[in-house]
Amino acid sequence: MNYLEVKKDIYWVGSLDPELRVFDIIMYTPYGTTYNSYVVKGSEKIAVFETVKEKCFDDYLSKLNSLGVDPKSIDYIVVDHTEPDHAGSVEKLLELSPKAKVIGSMQAIEFLKDIVNKDFEYIVVGDNDTISLGNKTLQFISAPFLHWPDSMYTYIPEDKALITCDSFGSHYSCEEVFNDLIPNEEEYLDALRYYYDCIFGPYKPYVLKAIDKIKDLDIELVCPGHGPILRQDPWKIINTYKEWSTPVEPKINGDKKVTIPYVSAYGYTKELAEEIAKGIQSEHNVEVKLYDLTYSKQEDVLADIGESDGILFGSPTIVGELLPPIRILLANLNPIIHGGKYAAAFGSFGWSGEAVPRIEARLKELKMNIFGPGLRIKFKPSTTELKEAFEFGRDFSRTMFGEKELDYAPNNATETKEVLTGNGKTRYWKCLVCGEIFESPVCPEVCPVCGAGKEQFIEVEMDTFEKNDTDDNFVIIGNGAAGFYAAKTIREINSTASVKLLSSEEVSSYSRPNLSDLLNEEMNLDTFYLAKSSWYKENNIEELLGVTVTSIDKDAKKVILKDGTEIPYTKLILANGSHNFIPPFKVKNNNEEVTLNGENIHEFKGIYSIKDLKDTFDVKEEMKEAKKAVVIGAGPLGLEAAWEMKLAGLEVTVVEFLPNLMNNQLDQEGADIFRNQVSDCGITFITSEECAEIIAKDGKLTSLNLKSGKTLDADILLVSTGIRSNIELAKKTGIECNRGVIVNERMETSVKDIYACGDVAEFNGLVYGNWPAAIEMGKTAGANACEAEKAFENFTPSIILDALNTHVFSAGLIRFNDSSYEKISSKDESKGQYTKLFFKDNILVGGIIVGDISKAGQIIIAIDNKLSKAAALSNDLL
Repeated sequence: MNYLEVKKDIYWVGSLDPELRVFDIIMYTPYGTTYNSYVVKGSEKIAVFETVKEKCFDDYLSKLNSLGVDPKSIDYIVVDHTEPDHAGSVEKLLELSPKAKVIGSMQAIEFLKDIVNKDFEYIVVGDNDTISLGNKTLQFISAPFLHWPDSMYTYIPEDKALITCDSFGSHYSCEEVFNDLIPNEEEYLDALRYYYDCIFGPYKPYVLKAIDKIKDLDIELVCPGHGPILRQDPWKIINTYKEWSTPVEPKINGDKKVTIPYVSAYGYTKELAEEIAKGIQSEHNVEVKLYDLTYSKQEDVLADIGESDGILFGSPTIVGELLPPIRILLANLNPIIHGGKYAAAFGSFGWSGEAVPRIEARLKELKMNIFGPGLRIKFKPSTTELKEAFEFGRDFSRTMFGEKELDYAPNNATETKEVLTGNGKTRYWKCLVCGEIFESPVCPEVCPVCGAGKEQFIEVEMDTFEKNDTDDNFVIIGNGAAGFYAAKTIREINSTASVKLLSSEEVSSYSRPNLSDLLNEEMNLDTFYLAKSSWYKENNIEELLGVTVTSIDKDAKKVILKDGTEIPYTKLILANGSHNFIPPFKVKNNNEEVTLNGENIHEFKGIYSIKDLKDTFDVKEEMKEAKKAVVIGAGPLGLEAAWEMKLAGLEVTVVEFLPNLMNNQLDQEGADIFRNQVSDCGITFITSEECAEIIAKDGKLTSLNLKSGKTLDADILLVSTGIRSNIELAKKTGIECNRGVIVNERMETSVKDIYACGDVAEFNGLVYGNWPAAIEMGKTAGANACEAEKAFENFTPSIILDALNTHVFSAGLIRFNDSSYEKISSKDESKGQYTKLFFKDNILVGGIIVGDISKAGQIIIAIDNKLSKAAALSNDLL
C-alpha cells in the first residue's frame, strides 16, 4: 500500500503491521497495529511528522518516493513524542535529509540526542509556538505525559487537523486507514479501550488537561500515531477519552477510596485482604475495592488505583519472590501520577517473606507514603493473626485520615551489606533442605536451588585439601548427588587424573528433590541441573550417559558395560543409588492377573513410580488428560507429588497402610496436628488401608480396590512406598552388603580401592536415603579416593516437607517408643504449631516441628554441637 492523502497536501505514509501480537513486550495486540507518519506539504516548506519503527523504514522510504518527496527536500521533522516506535528511524532519515531541522519539546530534543547519538539541527517549541510552511501553519500544543514527558500535539488551523501522536489512537490495523471505513466496529472499540487503559489509564489528569487545551479548536481530522485516522466525528473519540478520564464519583464529605490488589496461591493472602478491608472501614467511611489479580483485568485495577487515596498490595512469597501479577502491576505505576498516595504491603509466606519488603522497595521508588511495617503472616492466618490483619487495616485508615502519624521508613529489600569474617575470608552457607553450599559474604535470602528461606541456612567451614595430581583413572558409577560431588571433589584435589562419570540416565546430573515440583511447574534450567554442560568440559570430566554397568572385575580393575565395553579404573566409586520399592500388588488386566514389580510397572498406562526425570515427564504427560489420581504412600515424597498433582487441578487421594501420615517422621501427637492442618488442603487421605488389587483394561489403569472393599477410580496411580539400595552389582562383585553396601567413615567398602556413597551405601547400619547425606557422602568418597583425609561423621540427617499448605521438619535420632530417650514438646493448636525435642543422656539428639519451621536450622546446629537439655531449652528451641 502506498501513500494516502488525508486532506489536501497532507499525506499518510505509515506502515501496517497486522500480524503483530505483542507490542512493547507488555501489550497484547490481537488486531495488529499501525505506525503512522504524515507528510505536510506547504507552499514553501515540507514537514514530516514522526517516522516509523525502524524495521519499517524501507517501506517508509518507498512511500515517500512514490509521493515524490525526496528526503533531501524535507525541511522539518516534527517529533511529537520520542518513543522508538515513532522516532526510531529519525537517525536514518536525518542522514538522508541534510537540511532538515528537528522540531520538538525540550524534553523530546534531549531524549532524541540519546537516540540519534550525533549532532543535528533542531528547534525547541513550547505551548502555542508556531512555524509556517507557507500556506500552512504548524501550531504546537504542549501535552506532557501522554504518555511520555515529551509529548505534544500539532494543530494545522488551515486544515482543521490535529496530529496527536499516541493520543486517541489504538493498536488496530486495517488497510482502509480511516475510522469510517473500519471493517469491524466492535473490534476497533475493543482495541481503543484496551489501548487507552494500558497507555493513558495512569495519566488521566494529563488527558483531561490536554483535552481542555484543544476544546475550543475547530477540529475535523485527528491523525494519531497508531490506528485509524479519525475523519468521521473525531470529537466522539476525544469526548470518549474525556469520559474515561473523568472520576466517576467525586469524593464528598471527606470520604476516601482504597484499592487492595492481591494474589493468593492458597487463599491465605485473600483472607488477610478481606480482614484488612474490614479494618479500613471499621471507623471511617471508605470505599474499598478488592481485586484478586488472578481474575481481574489490569486496566480496571489501574483505573481504581488512579482514583484511590490508598493502595495495599498483597502477595505470598514463592521461591523468595512476590508473584508476577503484583510485580507487573507495580511496574505500571509511576511516581508522577501515584506518588504521595498512602500505600502498604501484606502477604502470607512459608519459607521466607521477601514479597512484602520487595513491594515496599517499589513503593519507596514510587514516592508513596508507606504505612508499615508491612504485614507478614506465616501460612494460614490464625484467629489471632486475622485480628492483627483487621488492626493493620484500621491503623492504615487512621493514618490516611491524619489521626495517626506516618513514621515508617522501609529498608531497600535489594540492599546487601557485605560482611566478611574476621580474617577476611568469604563465608559459606549450607541449605538444610537440599544440602547445597553457597559462597556469600552474607546469608542468602533464598536458596537458588530449592527456594528455602534464609532461616534454613547454617554457616559451615569448607573442607580444604592439599593438591595431589596423579595419572589415576577414577570411575564413578552413578551421576546423582553422590556421584556428581564425588567427581567435583576429585577434580578439586587432582587436576590431572582421568575422571569418568557413568549413568544409566541420558541426562547430566540434576536436582532430584525438585522432581515433584516439575509435575506442576516448568523446568528452570538455571537451578535444575547441578552444573552447565560447559562445566564438565572445563573440568575435564567425561560423562558416559545412557550406559549400564553389568559387572565389575575387581581383580583386573575394570567395569564392563552392557555393550561389552571395558573401562579400566584405579579407584572406583559406587554411587548407583537406589530404586523405588514396588509392593507386589495384583493387577487384573482384562482376564489376566499379574503381580506388579519394578520391571513391569512401565507396561501399564497410568501406573507410575517417580525415581528419575523420565518418570516425572511420563506422569506429567499423563496428567494432561487425567482427572483423578491416587498416591499409595504418605511419606514426604508421596505427599509432595500428591500436592503438585492437586495444584495442577487433579482430584487426588492418598492411601497409607500405616495409621498416620508421615508415620516415620511424626509421633502420634505431631501426626494428629499435621492431619488436622492438611484436612482442608483439597486432598483425600485414607490411612490404615492398603491396596488389594489394581484394575486395568487393555493395559490402562481404571481403578483400584482397597482391602476394606472401597473402590477408587483413577487415571493415575503413583506408588511411593520407599526405596531399596541398588546392591546387586556390588554383591556380584563380592563386596560386603547388608541393606546397602557397607562402608566405613571414609566410604571405603570391603574391597580395596572401591568406595560407595549415597543411597547405595550403608553406614553404621543406616541407609540415609536423602539428598543432603548423598552430597556429604559423595564429597567424602571423592576426597578419600584421592588419598585425602575426610570422615563422614557428626552428620545430622534431616528432611523438610513443604506441601499441603504447611511444613514438617524432622532431624536426628527420632525414637518415639524408646524409653531411654527423654522427650519434651510444645504445641499451639490455634496456630497448628508443634515442636518435640529428643534427648539421650541429657544431650539433644533429635527434633521434629510441624508448622513454622524457622527454628529448624538452630535445632540441627544444636544437635551437631551436642547441646545439653538445659542449653537447648534456654536457647528457646521449643
